[in-house]
Amino acid sequence: MHDADDAVETELKLRLSSTSRVALEHHPAFNPPDASTPQTRHEVTTYFDTPDRTLSSRGATLRVRRRGRSREQTLKVSGEGHGPLQRGEWNWPIKSDVPHLSRLTQTPIVPILPTIRAASLQPMFTTDVQRTVRQLHLDKCTTVEAVFDEGCITANGSSLPIAEMELELKSGDVQALYQLALDLLGSVPLALETASKAERGFRLLTGNVPEASKAAPIRIDGHASAEEAFKQIVSSTLTHLLSNVGAAGRGDVEGVHQIRVAVRRLRAALALFKQHLNPVTLGRLNDELRHLGSLFGAARDWDVFVLETLSAAENSIPEATLLDPLRKAAERERLAAHDAVCTELSATSFARVVIGIAASIADGTSDLQRKEDNALNVPIADIAPDLLDRMARKVSKRGRHMDRASHEQLHALRKAIKNCATVSSSYRRCTRASRSKRIYAHASPCRSCLARSTTLP
Repeated sequence: MHDADDAVETELKLRLSSTSRVALEHHPAFNPPDASTPQTRHEVTTYFDTPDRTLSSRGATLRVRRRGRSREQTLKVSGEGHGPLQRGEWNWPIKSDVPHLSRLTQTPIVPILPTIRAASLQPMFTTDVQRTVRQLHLDKCTTVEAVFDEGCITANGSSLPIAEMELELKSGDVQALYQLALDLLGSVPLALETASKAERGFRLLTGNVPEASKAAPIRIDGHASAEEAFKQIVSSTLTHLLSNVGAAGRGDVEGVHQIRVAVRRLRAALALFKQHLNPVTLGRLNDELRHLGSLFGAARDWDVFVLETLSAAENSIPEATLLDPLRKAAERERLAAHDAVCTELSATSFARVVIGIAASIADGTSDLQRKEDNALNVPIADIAPDLLDRMARKVSKRGRHMDRASHEQLHALRKAIKNCATVSSSYRRCTRASRSKRIYAHASPCRSCLARSTTLP
């Protein structure tokens, strides 16, 4: 059994097409000189929960996997304490086709075990796949398991196809895992799969669709290093972005809005720490995030225009039908903008930017931070005021001569205020009491500027 403190799974899921699978199987990374023979096996997995979904409502997945005569029970837990591409995972060999609750007493879900009776656990859905497994030894210390899964999810008589590749770090450097994925994306068109098999199975079971979710609060310990604070902010924001991919992909207005918010917050975090980051890598990430921001910003703007501005105008004028041609034209633009969003979410470029950001905050050597820069080793509470000061000065500079500013200049000011407000809200939660007054003092100009912005046209 895994130790509860060490059971962290780092895994990437990428959707497969028939052509991408062939390309991957011929890729040099899958055919090194010392390559072992791929192992193919048939696996049937049953997922369990209570009728009121006690486990899934808390981010936990419980399953029993059957391979021939062997059985394996697995618990996976996502949420606080894990990175955007990580989950807690615990595995136990068992002899039955139903899970043993006694095996879960050393896992994070132990507080809810008294509310679950073994008899109340029910099979929810199953997956039936042909799994081909390769062990990739990327260096002397790093092993990645590459898995091709093809099959289906079945629930209530309905089924959903599965065609994906999983790259899971089994040992060694997580940066090597991300670099492998980026190398593959450089030559094979692949899309990022952000929903687990369990999430897809429950959607198939219930008929529910992915819903938008707001960002979780970021609470930073003032004793933490600036590097740890940076990673925490980026990790939380990337998690927020990924949690809204499903909703945005189906055209949900709030899902599009939340991804736009997440992209803006990512860019704000990069701007805040700019002086301590590698300018080449930072420039590439900013370009990719700017592209995402433009796509999601256009969709959001058309949503607001059609659903709010135009609707309000139609309700306020007697001859509302005169606006019908404008509404039809605007609705076409809105749908085109949402189509562009859907295309982007299934594009290799989106997978590349997500994995690139995840790599920048993972343990090990990242190419985002400046080499030989020790400034991020100090407690975040020590440098937060200076970082916020720099952001506030940008706002102040853009706010000069505001009465004579053009619309473009006012828009730049609005964005600077949003960035300043975004980063200051994170640092105002810094828990180191000796620095809290100073941090609040440096956040105050941001709130003042934000108040002034409400008067702008």
